[in-house]
Amino acid sequence: MNANAHAARVLRIHHYLFLAPLTFLYWDHLLTLGDEVRYIWNKRKTPSSYFFFVNRYLAVFGNVVVAVYSFVDVPPDWCSSFNMFRQILLIVAQVGVCLLFTLRIYALFGGDRRIVSGMLGIGMVLLGVSIWAAGSSGKGGVPELACNIADPRNIAIKIAIPWEAVFIYDLMIFSALFYKSMTARREGWTRVPLLSLLLRDGSIYFVVMASVNLANILTSYVAEPALVSFLSSFASNLAVTMMSRLMLNLHAIESSGIFSKSAITTSTTPELDTLRTHDLERSAAMQAADVERDAPQL
Repeated sequence: MNANAHAARVLRIHHYLFLAPLTFLYWDHLLTLGDEVRYIWNKRKTPSSYFFFVNRYLAVFGNVVVAVYSFVDVPPDWCSSFNMFRQILLIVAQVGVCLLFTLRIYALFGGDRRIVSGMLGIGMVLLGVSIWAAGSSGKGGVPELACNIADPRNIAIKIAIPWEAVFIYDLMIFSALFYKSMTARREGWTRVPLLSLLLRDGSIYFVVMASVNLANILTSYVAEPALVSFLSSFASNLAVTMMSRLMLNLHAIESSGIFSKSAITTSTTPELDTLRTHDLERSAAMQAADVERDAPQL
């Protein structure tokens, strides 16, 4: 395969793996727009509402810029600025998702400052290492088509470090969720829909994101130079989408959203379908009907 054909193949792979998560991001946005209007726009705004807007719309509008520059002929002297913008967008999106999950853990543990202080301390160390790795990885690399960079192996390994940091932080979040699940079970909290929702969605988040992050990390060690970290956009957009889903589910139950605490209900089988927040609304209505039916008649 000659050099031009190889470069065209690599560029096509990059475009496919950029368009797939981008399509998923906007498709999911359209699917949940009704729930967003119902649970966010039409209700009193809370800090959680504004966090939701930042998480969701930074990715929505930021990816428009990335898409435009990815599919047009860009002057070579623009590539450095474009790649820097793309890296910053990826980092901000991932840091934002991690911070939102930290706030969720903070609320779930009853505002225990030791928990959030420990997580933020570790997070700052990981962020510092990630910024160093991202900055040093920018030195070197061969420009390819559409501002893609072919990174030598030593640079590729540094590119993997921020994603390894994300994986470590995700693992810490999952550990906190698992610990809370075990303590809640021992304490007999069997009727806490918010807790069940967070534990279930948190587990799904970790399993899915861990798989994608590991695949993306492996590209830095085994993929050819032009395909290093080519799953970055996929991992970032998936993280933003799943966090938006989680926040919508929380707002469907309580207006405080990500800051909501566990609430006792009379039902032990709340509907917690991650992909259909309408089910939560129906479940709440059914629970209210059960309470009214079981209440003693005066």
